[in-house]
Amino acid sequence: MSSVTEVAVPTSDFDGNAPVNGSRCMASTFSEEHRPETRNSIPWEVMKKSLPFSMRLRSPMRYWNDNRKSCEHVEPREDWKESIEKWIDWMDAIGRTNDTLRTRWYQIVRFSKAVDKSITDVTEDDLIFYLAGMGTEGRRGVRSCVKVFYQWSMKRGLARRNPADEVPTVPMTLPSGCICPEENIEQGLASPDENARLAVMLGAFCGLRRIEMTRINLKTDLEENAEGMVLHVHGKGNKERMLPVPAKLASALRKRTGVWLFPGDVQGHCGVDYVAKRIKTVTGYPSHSLRRRFATCVYYRNGCNIVLVSRMLGHANIATTMRYIGLVQDEMRNAVESTTRTDMRLTMPMNQVVGTAGSVATYSLSTARIG
Repeated sequence: MSSVTEVAVPTSDFDGNAPVNGSRCMASTFSEEHRPETRNSIPWEVMKKSLPFSMRLRSPMRYWNDNRKSCEHVEPREDWKESIEKWIDWMDAIGRTNDTLRTRWYQIVRFSKAVDKSITDVTEDDLIFYLAGMGTEGRRGVRSCVKVFYQWSMKRGLARRNPADEVPTVPMTLPSGCICPEENIEQGLASPDENARLAVMLGAFCGLRRIEMTRINLKTDLEENAEGMVLHVHGKGNKERMLPVPAKLASALRKRTGVWLFPGDVQGHCGVDYVAKRIKTVTGYPSHSLRRRFATCVYYRNGCNIVLVSRMLGHANIATTMRYIGLVQDEMRNAVESTTRTDMRLTMPMNQVVGTAGSVATYSLSTARIG
């Protein structure tokens, strides 16, 4: 019997948003006879690491196309194939992560199949028609993918114009995502499922993405110092950050043994669906709602410090962080009530860097100016 190897393909982005362009293929398997021939009996697992990314993908993708008819989009339009593979190799060479490469591969391959034209004949109308009906995140991702692909193609003389140039940037909208209520978090923490409890704490108390939870290596990612435990988080785009671990979670982590916090059934760590399912089962809410809860708590309980929240979430852009913070209704009520006073006096806590803790300063709004 031939051995079977699993090849995972992401089903959502790191922030837990809906799959780009509506759907993603899940993992597939391919057996030894589908692997490319190797010289001198070099194992495929070793050889593939030295190959360009598009070649590393090619064998499992061909298997998908032959055996999973629902994944017919895996192979691009024939006259796009060579250009796409070279583009993927170029992105690999400049340091894009494997998750980004796979996502871009699927986006541009599906686009090539949908427009059914040569690279040089695609127009902005083709792109607009393709984007119509997608969700906001899907449109943003696909437009960005097409734009970058054509920028690369134009520099190499493969295209004369970029169809994405005339398509307006898709605006970033406020998310409709929910924040997990405190009673549901308590419910999750009371679960008899130890892995579920750990996942809930990592999301609610540390703001980790689900993929970041699965990557925790107990041997290398946990450190102890005089103040307590610190977690080394492997985040989106190969970005890493250090997070203090609250005492309650640290106590639970110290009891774990092995290499991975959430080990896989055969080897390595588990997939994101394992974590997401457990969180949803014990709290009734999606895993990303815990991350939003974490962001909101850190913001309001630490002086509304948006920079602090952004750093702890691992965001490169504060504008992204603002989408995670929920508006507290009591704060909104206090804000509107404060505008009804007509004394034009404004009392604010003094900056503790230049003032003394607990002191206040009074200003006159009549002196305020814009510009």
